[in-house]
Amino acid sequence: MGYFASKVKLSYEFTKAIPTDNPKYQDYLSFKEKFGDDGNMLVIGIETDSLFSLKNFKAYQQLNTRLKRVPKVEDILGIPTAVRLKKDTASEKLISQRIFADSIPDQLTLDSSKNVFFNLPFYQGRLYNATANSFLMGLHIDKEVLKTAARTAVVDSIMHLVYNFKNETGIETHLSGLPLIRTEVANRIQKEMKLFLAASIVLSLLILLLFFRSLSTTLLSMAVVLIGVVWAVGLIEIFGYQISLLTALI
Repeated sequence: MGYFASKVKLSYEFTKAIPTDNPKYQDYLSFKEKFGDDGNMLVIGIETDSLFSLKNFKAYQQLNTRLKRVPKVEDILGIPTAVRLKKDTASEKLISQRIFADSIPDQLTLDSSKNVFFNLPFYQGRLYNATANSFLMGLHIDKEVLKTAARTAVVDSIMHLVYNFKNETGIETHLSGLPLIRTEVANRIQKEMKLFLAASIVLSLLILLLFFRSLSTTLLSMAVVLIGVVWAVGLIEIFGYQISLLTALI
């Protein structure tokens, strides 16, 4: 049972809190079927009136480029990669063109591209809010990696790059999205499980020692408790379950 207990894994998915036949849950499934699942979207928000200064925008572009290189980041939706549609009269088709070039030589070129961007109503309320001077960047992360412990390294890499951007420009940044929230919660559960286990063993040891006033009897009683813990965790693995927010209480 100790061998099986050593093989148990931590679940990186949230346990369903409501029955699957609940009308609200059925509405959620219908929404997902129509619009897709956003469980792999991590968003980075900034609020500043100086994003379109040449220095800050180049740093923002560099952040976009570096985030694309993070393993398991599939795509990025943001201002540096925003496109506009132009009509190709020869082929009678619409072609997409990047609004901001990879290399912007001067502030005048940046201002020209910025005017083109702000004249496209589609991005209003999606990538920026002109009233609040807030801007958004969305990262699509591979869904499969989000089901494993490897997602911690992916999220940590993203956070590291974002904080470097913050330190370089002085622009306040905010991160959110289910990948970040679930990773933080799962890591916290893992740490607290170890702490809780150690604290409960010490507390049980003191209580038993207080009752029995005998070290040998106390250790024998603790052995029974520990065997029960090992068997409980071993059975979780044998029956194909993982340690979740609920099973961690066992």
